[in-house]
Amino acid sequence: MRFSSWVKAHRRGLLVTFSYLLSFSLGAGYFLLAPRFSLPLLNPLGTFGINPPEPILAATVKDISHSISGIYFSQEGAKFWQSKRPLAVMIDNHELARRYQYGLQGADLVYEAVAEGGITRFLAVFHRQNVAKIGAVRSARVYYAGWSMEFGAYYSHVGGAGKPGPADVFTFITQNGIYSLNQFRLGSPTYTFGGNVLFRNGAVLSHINYTSTAKLWAGAQKLYPGTNKLPKLSSWKFKAEDPYALRPKSQKITFQFWGWPTAYSGQWVYERISNSYLRFQGGTKHLDQATKKQLSAKNVVLAYMRERAAGDGTSHRLYDSVGSGNAVVYRDGKRVLASWKRGSFKARTKFYKRGTNQEIAFNRGLTWIEVIPN
Repeated sequence: MRFSSWVKAHRRGLLVTFSYLLSFSLGAGYFLLAPRFSLPLLNPLGTFGINPPEPILAATVKDISHSISGIYFSQEGAKFWQSKRPLAVMIDNHELARRYQYGLQGADLVYEAVAEGGITRFLAVFHRQNVAKIGAVRSARVYYAGWSMEFGAYYSHVGGAGKPGPADVFTFITQNGIYSLNQFRLGSPTYTFGGNVLFRNGAVLSHINYTSTAKLWAGAQKLYPGTNKLPKLSSWKFKAEDPYALRPKSQKITFQFWGWPTAYSGQWVYERISNSYLRFQGGTKHLDQATKKQLSAKNVVLAYMRERAAGDGTSHRLYDSVGSGNAVVYRDGKRVLASWKRGSFKARTKFYKRGTNQEIAFNRGLTWIEVIPN
């Protein structure tokens, strides 16, 4: 009777004491049994050892900036382009040829300028990635070949302007040691014939030739063994993109080269969410046939350069692309008055805030340079 009365009087304390003893026993069992038997319920991370648990996936650090586009790569990813020479490809932009354009969105930088008669042509620079189909590849001109020298690039083209005089591109190529990937020398399999661009009356405007980055690098190895190495490139400055809240709702860039034909009047329309510019030409969306999507760029530059006739009895043009001049830079939906400077054909064209020596920093990605005649 006395014991039962004592238990009844002290039952709360006994319950607390029992709870403590039970918890201690379970804890002791955890530390004794989990290491010995690797019980997953008690020790989900496995046995305790001298080595800490390893994460399933290691973080990928991207800290190597591509010198043309500014896009960051990991050490492993950068190995692709660090072992290669850039490619500069002439691409047809005749109004009737646009339906045959492939690969422009895969470029790192594009120059656009008038070839003849107010009709523009592109020099697209490829380097940081494989592009499976590029074209339609067109003929060479002196000033496009000169722009290819900024990058120490292999210069891809189908023939070119060869009449003796200042516009003779073959003399220019030889004198400046340009690695020319001429379709007339390489043929197939570097270039694939894709048909003809036809005028509306059925006459042939131009021949369509397609290539790829892999084919061009392979062709370069045939013509210039041992030269497919990354040249020393002077990089632009790059920056982080403006945050969404600081971007304007809209912006339009309109420009003309000669003012006619209207099929070559250009426009870029700013898209706030992607912080990029969508390309229009001749009043219609300009598409890359490889993706069926509208061409876009992170930066758009209007670079004003002196243009003149070659004076050789042809319609060929020349541009003063070495020296300096006015420019306007567009990025983040903002317009920056600028100037361009280039000391030699082998030097990069760089852009500065107008009236200063402050170099402009670009957003990382594709840049499109529109060369507007003075």
